[in-house]
Amino acid sequence: MQQADVVTSNRIVRELVYGGHLLALGTASIAASSAILLGRSPTLVLLVMAYLFSYGAYMLNRGAEVSQDAISDPARTSFLRGRSRYLTAISAVSFGIGYLLAATVSLLFFGALLVPLVLALVYTIGSKKLVRLIGAARLKDKLLVKNIVVSFGWSLIPMLVGLYYRSVPLALAAFAPFVFLRLMSNTVFFDLRDVRADREYGVHTAPVVYGSGFSYKLMTAFDISSAAYVVLLALSRVFPFYSLIMLLLPAYSIAYRWISQRPGSDLGFLCNFVADSEYLLWGPMLILGKII
Repeated sequence: MQQADVVTSNRIVRELVYGGHLLALGTASIAASSAILLGRSPTLVLLVMAYLFSYGAYMLNRGAEVSQDAISDPARTSFLRGRSRYLTAISAVSFGIGYLLAATVSLLFFGALLVPLVLALVYTIGSKKLVRLIGAARLKDKLLVKNIVVSFGWSLIPMLVGLYYRSVPLALAAFAPFVFLRLMSNTVFFDLRDVRADREYGVHTAPVVYGSGFSYKLMTAFDISSAAYVVLLALSRVFPFYSLIMLLLPAYSIAYRWISQRPGSDLGFLCNFVADSEYLLWGPMLILGKII
């Protein structure tokens, strides 16, 4: 019985991590933190929509990049192999339910949520028209463009939350650059794990072009910038004083990157579980900051 429980627990953990739920829950947590900064309590509808759109984008990407993922993350690819043919359909259902919920909020909110879908499609599938603009058919194939696009997409969360509540004050608008900086650090870290597959498929990332040493320095620069940004906005009273608790986030990032450079470190585990778990902390961390 105990062995069966262990097997079940392992299956649940792998489903949470490899199945994309951890990242989707993290997106919901960032939406919750945006609502908290707005002085609102996040609604269930808001959290469900954040989860669905993130999960839909994740499934779309996983379905389109099975071959490349088999090189960069074979454990995840093996876990998802049984459902690989259904990933695009799962993505469509997730987006569909999300848009149905968005339609009950307002037409403006519904229209604004088309931007994440367009970004997901152009990022994953691409278009020949992009070759004239950036010299590549997919956004992810150009140096740092992938990182910027992903980070920009996530930085829209505070603005979308504001549209959901029909209020976009300065504090919420100012939260978007912080999200952008945190995601830039995270995406470069994932590029370190994917360097072999990216080289093989011609994806120009910072680790591929400039090496891991430069990439670690770049991530540290983003972490320091995000920390300085929070301090500046808290001192200028754009952010509430309790928002300084978010300084723990770049510290968390620096800590797992330090671990990643130790001999024998599991970069796949650090990416899929540790790095992506950061976003789960955002909402609870701000609630804790308000309490203390």
